[in-house]
Amino acid sequence: MTRLTVLLGLGALTLMSTEGVAGDWSAWQLRQAFGAAAGIAAFGYTFFSVAMLVGRLSADRIAARFGPAAVVRFGSLLGLAGLVVIVVSPAIWLTLVGWAALGLGISGGVPQIFTAAGNQPNSAIVLSRVLTFGYVGVFGGPAIIGLIAQVTSVTDAMLLPIVLLLIAVVVAGALRKRPDVVPAEPPPDAVIGPRPTG
Repeated sequence: MTRLTVLLGLGALTLMSTEGVAGDWSAWQLRQAFGAAAGIAAFGYTFFSVAMLVGRLSADRIAARFGPAAVVRFGSLLGLAGLVVIVVSPAIWLTLVGWAALGLGISGGVPQIFTAAGNQPNSAIVLSRVLTFGYVGVFGGPAIIGLIAQVTSVTDAMLLPIVLLLIAVVVAGALRKRPDVVPAEPPPDAVIGPRPTG
C-alpha cells in the first residue's frame, strides 16, 4: 500500500462516491426541493448521465493534450461548481444545469485514475486496491447522504460531495505525467552487425 496507491484510491473514492450520490439522489433532490413530479425529477439523472457520456467520450483526447492530472483537477472543480449550483439554485432548470455540470466534470476522472493505477508496478494489486476504495465510495457515499438528509434535506446533504470533490482536486497531482525515460545508447560491444575491417 504505497502513498501513490492511497492517493489514487482516495481519488477513486471521492469521484465514485459522487457518481453514486447522483445516481441515487438526483431525482429525489428535485422532488424535495421543487415538488417536481416523478417524470420531471428523473431528468436530473438524465442530464447528469448524458453529460457524463459526452465527457467520457472526449476525456482521453483532453488527457493526451493536457495530462490526466488536469482532467481530474479541473473536472472536479467543474463538478464542484455544479454542486454549488444545485445547493443554491432557486429554479429547477438551473438545478438541471448543475447536475449536467457535475456529470461532465467528474466523467473523465475515474478512467484516468484506473489507467494510472494500471501503469504502476504490480499493477494488478494496485488496481484492485484502488477499485476497493472506489466501491467503498459507490456504496458508502449515497448511504451517508441518506443519513444527513434525514436531519436536514437532500439539497443540504450535497455539501458532502462538495467536500469530496475538494479532496479530488488535491489528490489530482498524483496523476502528473512522469517524464519519458530515454533509453541509454547501447555500449559499443552490444552493436549488432559486422564490425568494420581494415
